Amino acid sequence: MDRAAVGCGRRGFFANESALIRAFAIAVSAVALAGASACGRPVSSGPPELRLGVDACDGCGMAISEPRYAAAVLAEDGPERKVLKFDDVGCLARWEAGAQSSTVRGRWVHDRTSGAWIVAATATYVQARDLITPMGSALAAFATRSDAEALVAERGGEVLSWDAILARARDGSLKAEAEAQREEAR
Repeated sequence: MDRAAVGCGRRGFFANESALIRAFAIAVSAVALAGASACGRPVSSGPPELRLGVDACDGCGMAISEPRYAAAVLAEDGPERKVLKFDDVGCLARWEAGAQSSTVRGRWVHDRTSGAWIVAATATYVQARDLITPMGSALAAFATRSDAEALVAERGGEVLSWDAILARARDGSLKAEAEAQREEAR
């Protein structure tokens, strides 16, 4: 009986081992390559975790320190996918108004009442003159319209949708509250 034919001989054993090692090396290389290529790309499809006082606003560069006014977006710019964080709803709106080359895949804001992330398009917003926000947009997001209307009843202001805020950012009428007060004083 021929030992090489049944894989028991020295020559047949090493030939099979060599093929096994090559297949294993190819599999390990493929896994390593896939892992390395994913390292620079966020894979999350939901809102990010904020590191208060550490994360900087991608709109204005200030440190994010007030979570109830923070916002985030998942954007694609060609093949690049990135999560951007903002310290103020107004910063998100101004960024999106000027981001022609990016496609928005997700957009979140914090509910001012609960502090939880909510989808920006479904939130109800209030812009109230005496609402102090990080960049002075005077914008706050709410999960429910009733919470937004309660703030307007208490402090005055205006109830807005995301589409209305974005339209104001695009036409330049979404101004920081401090800027609007300076213009009024003139």
